[in-house]
Amino acid sequence: MILRATEMGDGPPVALLHGLFGAARNWGAIQRRLAKRFRVLALDLRNHGESPHAPETGYAALAGDVLETLARAGALPGGLIGHSMGGKAAMRAALDRPDAVTRLLVADIAPVRYPPGFGAYEGAMAALQLTPGLTRAQAEAALAPAVPDVGVRRFLLQNLRLGAAPAWRIGLAEIAAG
Repeated sequence: MILRATEMGDGPPVALLHGLFGAARNWGAIQRRLAKRFRVLALDLRNHGESPHAPETGYAALAGDVLETLARAGALPGGLIGHSMGGKAAMRAALDRPDAVTRLLVADIAPVRYPPGFGAYEGAMAALQLTPGLTRAQAEAALAPAVPDVGVRRFLLQNLRLGAAPAWRIGLAEIAAG
């Protein structure tokens, strides 16, 4: 699967991989800083941001998408920087294709199995009534019981498109099923 990429800078290629419920735009300031020395591609992983949605959500699929996208962009071999879920995808890509990954930086995740911990968030997001005229304040209030931390709520709501036909940008059903 070819992922949406935001590219800037010149030099050796480096790809930025966001965490669960994130998007390429989360890397904005870091991407701009790195672009002074590198060709930086911030990717929206599958079921996130503006990338396609698909039922397979495992790290092998994520890593395959990253490698396919970077190969098509002429950005391999190159470095990978991954945060949380993106870090695990980056580790898997490096294991699958050590010839394609020149550098690997993993933040806020270890190469171990973690227990599921986002079910309440996913459930609250899925239960949100996406009706025309929905406001961000209404959505935030509806998520509050399941997502008590205001910062986390606002982060999750970055994935909500408002307007005549409100919708989640992320593949919520695919993520919940994975």
